[in-house]
Amino acid sequence: MALSLILHDLSGLAPDDQKRFFEAIFQIAPGHWQVAPGATLAETGVSPAYLRDHLLKAVPPAQRAGTRLLVTRTSPDTAWHALSPKGEDWLREMMAEG
Repeated sequence: MALSLILHDLSGLAPDDQKRFFEAIFQIAPGHWQVAPGATLAETGVSPAYLRDHLLKAVPPAQRAGTRLLVTRTSPDTAWHALSPKGEDWLREMMAEG
């Protein structure tokens, strides 16, 4: 499965709506890791466009226009710095599987 990076600004959403957003990630991605408050990596076989649309469905219709998302696949030469050891291990494992 591919590894996708989801950049998200959920600042306009209520806590329950943010929870539904993350539950939508968990439904579609067997492996996932929230790298930072606005960034999540997800292991999934769906395209970035499908993942984006799936996540937007979890956002209340009135909030969708202002919810910023960027979904892209990671490449084999992805580089990183200052990740937690656990996160770095997870990322290395996911990159090896891809």
